[in-house]
Amino acid sequence: MKPTTSIRRRLTAPIIGALLLFFIVDAASLYRNTLASVHTAYDRTLLASAKAIGETVSFGNGKLTVLLPYAALEVFEADTRSRMVYRVNDFDGNFVSGYASLPPHQGRVPQTTAYSALVEFYEDVYEGETVRVAALLQPVFTSSGYKMVTVQVAETLELRRSLAQQALLNSSIRQALLTLVLSCVIWWLISDGLKPISQLRQALLERSPDALSPFNTRTSRELLPVVEALNELMERLRRVLDNQQRFVRDASHQLRTPLAVLKVQVQNAREGHGSPAAALAELDQSVDRATRVANQMLSLAKVAQLDEQGVDSQSPVNLIEIAREIAVECSPLISQKRLDFALDTQGENLDILGIHDWMIRELLRNLLGNAIHYTPINGSLGIAIEAQASMIEMTVWDSGNGITDQQFSQLFQPFSTGDPVHGSGLGLLICRDICRAMNAELKLHNRKAVNWFDPREVSASGLLAVVRLPRTLPIEVAQA
Repeated sequence: MKPTTSIRRRLTAPIIGALLLFFIVDAASLYRNTLASVHTAYDRTLLASAKAIGETVSFGNGKLTVLLPYAALEVFEADTRSRMVYRVNDFDGNFVSGYASLPPHQGRVPQTTAYSALVEFYEDVYEGETVRVAALLQPVFTSSGYKMVTVQVAETLELRRSLAQQALLNSSIRQALLTLVLSCVIWWLISDGLKPISQLRQALLERSPDALSPFNTRTSRELLPVVEALNELMERLRRVLDNQQRFVRDASHQLRTPLAVLKVQVQNAREGHGSPAAALAELDQSVDRATRVANQMLSLAKVAQLDEQGVDSQSPVNLIEIAREIAVECSPLISQKRLDFALDTQGENLDILGIHDWMIRELLRNLLGNAIHYTPINGSLGIAIEAQASMIEMTVWDSGNGITDQQFSQLFQPFSTGDPVHGSGLGLLICRDICRAMNAELKLHNRKAVNWFDPREVSASGLLAVVRLPRTLPIEVAQA
């Protein structure tokens, strides 16, 4: 199986990527800001150079004269360690002195608040190289008053860019080291935060196959839902294994006796003890009891299985139809004892959502089977279904002898039966487990104790098995 992306990488990569992106943006901003600061500092040198040149401009004999020794410009070049050129234009913009190849200033020079001079700083191209230019308007006294000449001083950008690049390099080195340190710290913190997952994995690996005890829930908040889900799974597995072990234990216990009896009966028949008809009757009775026990044990196992699986379908289950089908199924036994059977319903909607059809059938089959078994010949019994606000009450009643107080305390114990010859003691246990799986309530009452009468009867003896079913089961029950 191809491994998926590591959680550690999924957490670390975006954080480190965001750090790198931040540092790249910060480095670009630092370079621009440093270059702007260098421009501000060295523009003052350009302005000082332009003022120095402007002070050497004079007007005489009808023309402008610039008395600037080249040594003065070399002083500024030595100070900035860059190449500098200048140009002086007259009142009409004509070249007077300096480097004629330096492009003349275009437009009007505005007055800036940063400098006490009419100066403009801009970038231009001189002999194929980008230069920083300071254009200064210098007043010169003439015969007709003061007029403005334009003094331009240009400087190459090697030094400025070198300083900005050096600042960028120093900052990048620091940021790279900081990124490395932060990456290591983030990696360590995330690894430390993921330790509970490794500990849970180790705990799973170290568990023995039969260890189904819950895991310790004292863990990180993020991992707690996983631990709780594992504990729920462990509990479900434990219940499944308990049901399997109980099924095997009970099956071996209950089937051992009828099989042993069956073996003895076969041996007696083989040795000729008793008549063949009596031997066959005993064999038939033993086979019926073993079959009944096996079927009920399988029913118990199926109830446990359906309880674990839940019900996926939300199709309604009609109780009246199921009650009629079970009554028809049991009709031979009812006719054999000449019993009077009644099916009474009250209410229009007797459908239930979220339950398994088989559970309702098995519940009614066991309850009605018990009623038939304990009702005397020519007695009466029936099923009554009544719709209530949020519940449906289903009652199976008979006209037998009811149950004693001692039997009440042993009703739902496995293999506890009022008829040890024909009963297995599993019918009511199956009914109880089915009701638990359906979130229903099962209660047994002697009819005389609750004054329950049927108008078609003379006496009120017998037993009531009352099942109260919710119309719609909760989601956790219907879809476990």
